Amino acid sequence: MDNLPKLLADIGDPETRVRLVAQGKNLWRVRMLFPRQRAHEIPEQLRQIKIDLAHAFGVADHRLEYHQLLSKRTTRNGILVEMHIRRQEAPAGPMRVRFLPQSADDGTTYSDMTVVADLYPVDDYEKALTFESVEARIRSEGVDGSLVSWGLVRESVQNCLEEQRPLLECVLAEGELPDVGPASRLLYRWFPQSDSGFPTAWLGLRTAEQGEELLEHQPPSSGLRSGKNVFGRELSPRRGMQTRLIAGKGVVVGPGERKVVATEAGVIFFRREFADRRQKDTPCTTPHILHAEVRRVRTVQAEAAVQSNWDEPLLVLGTLPKGSSLSVASDCILKGSVPAGCQLQVTGNLRITGDVSNATLGVTGHLCVHGKLSDAVCEVGLTAQFLGSVTDSACYAREILADEIVGGTAEAYHQFSNKHEVVAFNREKFLAEHRKAGEDALFTLRRQMIRLYEIFGPEIVQQVKEDSVQMNLLRWLKQQKTLGIGGYTHSQVQEFRTLLEILPDLRREISLVAEGLRDAKAENTDLFER
Repeated sequence: MDNLPKLLADIGDPETRVRLVAQGKNLWRVRMLFPRQRAHEIPEQLRQIKIDLAHAFGVADHRLEYHQLLSKRTTRNGILVEMHIRRQEAPAGPMRVRFLPQSADDGTTYSDMTVVADLYPVDDYEKALTFESVEARIRSEGVDGSLVSWGLVRESVQNCLEEQRPLLECVLAEGELPDVGPASRLLYRWFPQSDSGFPTAWLGLRTAEQGEELLEHQPPSSGLRSGKNVFGRELSPRRGMQTRLIAGKGVVVGPGERKVVATEAGVIFFRREFADRRQKDTPCTTPHILHAEVRRVRTVQAEAAVQSNWDEPLLVLGTLPKGSSLSVASDCILKGSVPAGCQLQVTGNLRITGDVSNATLGVTGHLCVHGKLSDAVCEVGLTAQFLGSVTDSACYAREILADEIVGGTAEAYHQFSNKHEVVAFNREKFLAEHRKAGEDALFTLRRQMIRLYEIFGPEIVQQVKEDSVQMNLLRWLKQQKTLGIGGYTHSQVQEFRTLLEILPDLRREISLVAEGLRDAKAENTDLFER
């Protein structure tokens, strides 16, 4: 004990004397003498003394704590304080290694793509953590050494020892995802191609003749670079997303799903579905499924159209009378202009081939205007595309596509192709839409999952993976036979197999949507607080 006062000579403030009176394994008795004139600084000095003691005895600061005040009295030389300081045990535990999956851009999930570990300063046998022990464990697991961030491993071990705290979920190695090739490319046709409306062919909602080609489909191609998981197993490049073409009434899909051709004259209708259920219809993203059909619609002259409310797709010929109103609870094509004072309310999509001047347009779906837009007000639920100039108008849409915007107000709440300084981004509305879409998608996905629970039971629903569909299907069929419910036909068994195959994707999509929903709510909270 004679060397202890010398060991603590430099502890704390120069005017403060610190002496170690007694020392156990994890409990120290310390006596401290503070100058009376600096009594108000004692709390701060106690904090500094604890830091200095931790440094002197080679332990982390957070592992020391003042445990008990034994005495405090005023003497001739100052204020004498005697306390117990307790050293907390270092967190101990074995190194735990886990292998996590990663998802590629096309949504494909690859297992064993990330190595994460929980590191502890000492193990259960009080053996200190070392870089060599971590390296040996990683190599014993069969991890490809070229994928390990050895510098990061060494730094993590050092931090764990210095701070005397466990490091959880420490990423030690990451695999390489394979390239995903370009997705399908859809080339929407418009005849003649010299027509000014050609850039809006994606909308459909135009007249087509029998035998006219409506769409060309260029299949996806494969990626170039292979990937590998953390064990070094090669992962082949993947083809981009394939768009399925579904032919409805009045159209036919050619061999190899390369072309969509009209089999009768009428108006084209396109409907797009996306792999992400939260995705709204947009011309800027390749759909997962494209429905196409051609059908005849009611055709009326402009003067007659404004005299009634319509609940079916409508083709209006001619310019609307000034100051008139048109209400259509479906899609509408107006082959003419919209003069001053007019009001249009369309529940579906709207195409206007002429100009719009000093009018009000309310569209739930998409809006395409071929001519000029001036002194107008447009409120559009999805995409607003203007081929002519937009002058002194107020335009509000999910995304705005225009080559020339002069004056007025333009506000979008999603990314848009043509970026103009006058187009403002409504972040609050974007977050609100993102949250609502996530809630709707989550409700639909959970309803589907409940239905699968009712069919297969919770055990199979929770355990089935991409590579265990057949095994779980056979196990379920055997259970059904035991219960006396067997006798399924071959087609019914194939339907059950299809349901089991989509289960892993459903679970994954629920997780992604829920995570996105949490992020949207957090961003919305931050925006509100700001």
